[in-house]
Amino acid sequence: MAQQQRSVLTRRALLDAAAREIGEHGPSGAAMHRIAWAAEVSMGALTFHFPTKDRLVAELVELGLSRIAEKVREVAELPASPLRRARMLLFTLMELLHRDAVVRAAARLTEELPGVDGWAQSWLPVAREMFRHAEEDGQLRSGVTPEAVTEMALYIVSGAEVRARGHELHREDMAAARTRFTQVCDLLLYGVSAVQPAGPA
Repeated sequence: MAQQQRSVLTRRALLDAAAREIGEHGPSGAAMHRIAWAAEVSMGALTFHFPTKDRLVAELVELGLSRIAEKVREVAELPASPLRRARMLLFTLMELLHRDAVVRAAARLTEELPGVDGWAQSWLPVAREMFRHAEEDGQLRSGVTPEAVTEMALYIVSGAEVRARGHELHREDMAAARTRFTQVCDLLLYGVSAVQPAGPA
């Protein structure tokens, strides 16, 4: 059992190190020897867990997308109005991008590597459904379509993803980023809304 636990911890350390390496050097510039050094393991241990860089990248993407999907499900089940849930979804994605190096790396990899679906597919369909329900509930202004608001949400989150690259925020910085992002979301979402912004999320 102790050996199995060590194996799990080593694998986790390698994935975290790979995420930070990709954040600093990009997918093409990431080097396996620097990943092993950052994880404090030998190259032999790295190649035991991940024989190739492609295998490492594939598992990193899978892990990052699974973390996003878990948070998206949590927000989708909140007992709140559709527009408020959409606001919380965008806010949650922003926090994940700034707090979690694995999520940042997965998002970047899906955008930059050929043959991989973009990470927006892990949350955009849910956002689209929220905006559709918001329209049905009379939460959108006349003439504003769910499709247009969904497109706007995609631009907001895509911008947050690019801005988060290489910029993991600590607790003090996160508070300021949270305030800025909330202001942007409220300005854009409630600019198209028939209702006023809710209180603090």
